[in-house]
Amino acid sequence: MKVDSGSLTAVILCGGKGERLRPFTDKFPKPLVPLLGKPLLLHLVEFLKLQGIRKFVFCVGYKAEMIEEYVHSNIAGPDIEVHLSNAGDVSITRRLAHACPHIHGPALVCYGDTIANVSLNQLCHFHNAHDAEATITVFPLRSQFGIVDIAGNMAVGFREKPDLPYHINIGFFILSRPIVESVHNYDEMTPWLESLTRENNLSAYVHKGKHLTVNTEKERQSAEEEIIELYTL
Repeated sequence: MKVDSGSLTAVILCGGKGERLRPFTDKFPKPLVPLLGKPLLLHLVEFLKLQGIRKFVFCVGYKAEMIEEYVHSNIAGPDIEVHLSNAGDVSITRRLAHACPHIHGPALVCYGDTIANVSLNQLCHFHNAHDAEATITVFPLRSQFGIVDIAGNMAVGFREKPDLPYHINIGFFILSRPIVESVHNYDEMTPWLESLTRENNLSAYVHKGKHLTVNTEKERQSAEEEIIELYTL
């Protein structure tokens, strides 16, 4: 089945505890961390709406009532369809399984504490061009340190925090309805994704734009400086 942004239900995972962002997350859920005066979650939703997404499912858990209240007060409206799914303190796969009744076609699954300027048109085109029923968006792993190149006993060059020959999972999954259903068979996410790789049913879209996380206060401050660039595809 060919997909486009208008056919996707965005499933946003908002249940994590964000322990590395304490003390902020002692009082607030991580998706509500502020960036330039509004929560990361709202930045993500507005970015997806700009690209044609109109159906949203928010998978809540930790401090669920705060996200539920925020969604009802600031996101829900006549132009979009909103559902909330609270599976409690469970794994990502259990959250997705609990959300299944609200997903009636292909899904776009995003992490509620991560934002990247992924072009959904390009992502859908990539997904449609491959035989796999699932697509994962990946991003080059960047060294947190500067690298010294050596030849023999001599330093021959320096690279400041270069991209490494590995990739990380940044969400923005496109999943067909049957793949969404298959999550019921798994308690954890890694075995589920590994099963898709064994079946040659998971393509990998390499994102080369911006990718921001807010796992620490330092990352949050950095994200505030770069968030505006995310709206440029």
